[in-house]
Amino acid sequence: MMPVDVVRYSGDTRQDVTPVPQIIAAPSAVVSALDWRYQVVDSWLADGNVWGLVTATTANGLYPTRIELVSHKQVRTDMFGGRGRYLVDNVEEDLWPVGRLWHVPAYTIAGSPIGLSPIAYHRATIGVGLAAEQYGAGFFEGGGHPTGILAPSIDPGEAGARTLKEKMSRALRGSREVVIVPKDTIYTPIQTDPTDSQFIETMRYSVEQVCRIYGEDPADHGASSGGSSVTYANRSDADLARFKRRQFWVTKLQTALSDLVAPPQVVKLNTSSSLMMTDRERHELHKLRLLSKTRTVNEVRQIEDEAPFTGGEYDEPGVPGGMPADPTPKEPT
Repeated sequence: MMPVDVVRYSGDTRQDVTPVPQIIAAPSAVVSALDWRYQVVDSWLADGNVWGLVTATTANGLYPTRIELVSHKQVRTDMFGGRGRYLVDNVEEDLWPVGRLWHVPAYTIAGSPIGLSPIAYHRATIGVGLAAEQYGAGFFEGGGHPTGILAPSIDPGEAGARTLKEKMSRALRGSREVVIVPKDTIYTPIQTDPTDSQFIETMRYSVEQVCRIYGEDPADHGASSGGSSVTYANRSDADLARFKRRQFWVTKLQTALSDLVAPPQVVKLNTSSSLMMTDRERHELHKLRLLSKTRTVNEVRQIEDEAPFTGGEYDEPGVPGGMPADPTPKEPT
């Protein structure tokens, strides 16, 4: 969802590239640029690899202008002694730039060009949670142990014991039947309490761990361990923490897109757009940028989706002459 900019640097000066190269503005003839980028990240998260076929290039053939993504289910890889063989729909393809198959892995391990998805990378950790879930299904629902002990003071005999057992079993299954048992009969439940066995704690750890793997806040998925809640006052802090958890994928996407454009051009994702701010926080930031002469008034107005002021002074960094240097209202003394 972040805006994508293509820029070049001349010394310390950043210059926006216009028009934006087609591979960034319209990388596919089938889906929009936003959907294309979504599919790239989705492929990393689901399979650990993004695959695509280059269908058009620049005039010199050095850079792609169109890449149609393909599902990882269409791709088969065979590795022989560190060298790979790649087949798309059973047709062998060479990797770009030698061939037309574009490939960018997610997590990689030494000695293999094929990427791992987050789940594959953390399989051992998630395996603990899956094992706990399977254990719970058998232990707490169908467990191989009795639910209790019924101990009459006088031996009722085999037939009498069978009758007592059937009556008690029907009552425990929720029939609400009145149970008549001999005097001084004692019933002792021995079903293990889930909290006492720490099974719930194990399951909650599993949910939290999966959230950490994918850069999610466990509280957003009903697995908050500390009982804390995110309020409007600390929403921007929560968004910043969420962005930091996802920074790997942001950097990965920026690098993959930058490799598709001719240097010295680079692709930048506007990460500021993903951070939610209150009006006060946003305007405080604008004021600091103006006072430090790192932004112009018209740049601020563009960010706020407002029409620019006329006059060259509003396109120069800093606060124009005639405007108060610090527009913050003063408290009366």
